Amino acid sequence: MIETRGITKFFANGKRGVVSALCNINIRVRPGTPVALVGPNGAGKTTLIRVLSTLILPSSGEAYVNGYSVVDQPKEVKRSIGLVTVSDRLFYYRLTAMENLVFYATLYNLGLGEARKRARETLSIVGLSGWADTKTMHYSTGMLRRLALARAILHDPPVIMLDEPTLGIDVVSSRNVRRLVRQLGEERTVLFTSHYMKDVEEIAGYVYIIKGGRIVAEGSPQDLTRLVGRVVELEVYEDELPDSYRRFVVTYRNGHVTLRIPESIVDDLKAHTVEERSVQPTLEDVYVSLVGESSMDVRPYQFRRGGTNEWRAG
Repeated sequence: MIETRGITKFFANGKRGVVSALCNINIRVRPGTPVALVGPNGAGKTTLIRVLSTLILPSSGEAYVNGYSVVDQPKEVKRSIGLVTVSDRLFYYRLTAMENLVFYATLYNLGLGEARKRARETLSIVGLSGWADTKTMHYSTGMLRRLALARAILHDPPVIMLDEPTLGIDVVSSRNVRRLVRQLGEERTVLFTSHYMKDVEEIAGYVYIIKGGRIVAEGSPQDLTRLVGRVVELEVYEDELPDSYRRFVVTYRNGHVTLRIPESIVDDLKAHTVEERSVQPTLEDVYVSLVGESSMDVRPYQFRRGGTNEWRAG
């Protein structure tokens, strides 16, 4: 299990002074339900993963992983987690996949025989048994991402954390990684970050949306989609589209733009609309409404908690 209580992180930033990367973060992740932390670049997703994996200390607040404090019991936390990052320097490229995994397994104090056994097992889990003896310099980005998953579960940790698990890989590889993460989450505690809604919709049972270091919404994907109410697709003349609506654009064609937009804020565009049709809301619609940089208020539900406005679905 992962639990945070009021986690806050400040960084010193030269001329800007102190910058708040995380502010009063409260999340809970239980075994059996993969949880997604989604938001734009710079929102604080990776910073939270770094706090939870003991790579950096929080400025204030408490965080527990598998029952251990990330501040007071970092060694126990490290033994409890498997961490997958976006780094491409996880492996020694002149070594085979098997050799890499055996090396990492020995760092977890596994004997050589057990290390080889676990390496074979994890390569099978991620579908790389046929490439076990191939040097990783010949691996594609998608294969390296799967190998990183194998490395993360070598020591059979109860908690898995993944930072942008499908970033920069092709469609087929993304599908394979999503399937693997779903499988890992059936018995383990899994927290992953992403700004790809396809990943979130296919993997996560619960979602936290983060913006500017704050959790701005949380809930199941199904409950979150209810926040935006009805969604309509509009076709509008491009040169008549106000800038504040451009975050809702999905296609441009022949001087027209197509937008997916909550019905509650569509009135200002009625005069410029060429065509209108109702569509099923998606998690991406929620994300765009909440995370878009426009100052336009599209919030159908709010409540006060801890002195801040937040959304909770359900």
